[in-house]
Amino acid sequence: MTLETDTHTTGALAREESAPLEASAHAPASPAPAGSGAGLHLVRGRTMREALLDARRSLGARSIVIDHVTRPGTAGAPGHVLLAVSTVVPRSTDALAQLKERARALLSTGAAAAAGPEVKGKSGAKRPARSPLADVERRLREHGASKALRERVLEGIVAAEDEDSHPLDLAAVEVGKAFGVAHLPFQAGELCVLALLGPNGAGKTTTLAKLGSRLARAGRRVAIATLDVDRVGAVEQLEAFGRQLGVAAIALRDVDRFAAALLRDSSYDVILIDGSGNVARDAETVAALRGRLDGSAGGAIDELVERAPSRARVEVLATLPASASRAVLDAVVESTGPLEPIGAVVTKIDETSEPLPALELSAAAGLDLAFFTNGPDLSEHFVRASAERFADIALTGRSLTVPSLGRPAENAGGAR
Repeated sequence: MTLETDTHTTGALAREESAPLEASAHAPASPAPAGSGAGLHLVRGRTMREALLDARRSLGARSIVIDHVTRPGTAGAPGHVLLAVSTVVPRSTDALAQLKERARALLSTGAAAAAGPEVKGKSGAKRPARSPLADVERRLREHGASKALRERVLEGIVAAEDEDSHPLDLAAVEVGKAFGVAHLPFQAGELCVLALLGPNGAGKTTTLAKLGSRLARAGRRVAIATLDVDRVGAVEQLEAFGRQLGVAAIALRDVDRFAAALLRDSSYDVILIDGSGNVARDAETVAALRGRLDGSAGGAIDELVERAPSRARVEVLATLPASASRAVLDAVVESTGPLEPIGAVVTKIDETSEPLPALELSAAAGLDLAFFTNGPDLSEHFVRASAERFADIALTGRSLTVPSLGRPAENAGGAR
């Protein structure tokens, strides 16, 4: 009986296939010990449904449940269901009978507790062999994926029923679907003021310089500004980046004067603003600037808005360091939320082995992802978000590679 057309055991799967997957406390499907029959696997679950779902996830919908046992719980251990599942379809009644005999023998030996055959790792230590799906789950877990994301990816692999693709390739597709890509609102004839708001040490200034460099190479008229006007060396650092990039650097001390200057001067396409690290205070300043530039502040500034040579808009990118705690990331999302950020930048990918929580938090807050950074180098450590990048971060743990710079407008999130 296959996991698609089972006449009694897998009927439970057919009835409950669309139900949410419960928390699993069982081991991945394990190949049976040598000599027990080629293609025969043991799958354990707390319930029949759980075991069937795991068998389908790990071994595919066309696998066959040959036999099963239910072991009641005791005072010292919970009960479980054990399935003997074959990935080889028997071609005759004799072959099926032999397979059933092997399955009964296997179930009776109590081999369910085994995690599978042992193989030697690089250190020479023995470890259980992993199925391809177990390997996908391990990779996701190691990079900080939540239980919900792991289950989403594994269920997507099973649902694809693509026997010609490796589970890692299918996993990459599923991870790519889990996150959105933010597009920056750069439009011809319009001034875009883009503020990067995040905590101290998030890499905002270098991220701003990286983005400014790419925009300048794409032919944008760029200036960079900072709200961090009181910290020793902050303005000087921005000015140094301005000289390196060949763009103007501005210390934003007075919102009204800054807004008035922008409304009178149409020299720029993009103004990039570096936050001070005090996200709540920076959000208030950016909100005030937005009010000045969109004509909702009232007073004399509104007359400048009406006479302005071009429309100006103020947007925000939440800057989320992948190495930060959940509390810090939550605070950034909460403080920037009223400004309705157009997306998020995830920085410091290179400083943590678990970057996925920052991506998942961004998605949960409704924020698409714009860029990733993974180091201080202005020319290399900055990449555009994409489905391929999501999969790279989630599954491989490799350092992000540099995209082609032949089309800098696209790499920098050009006009969409």
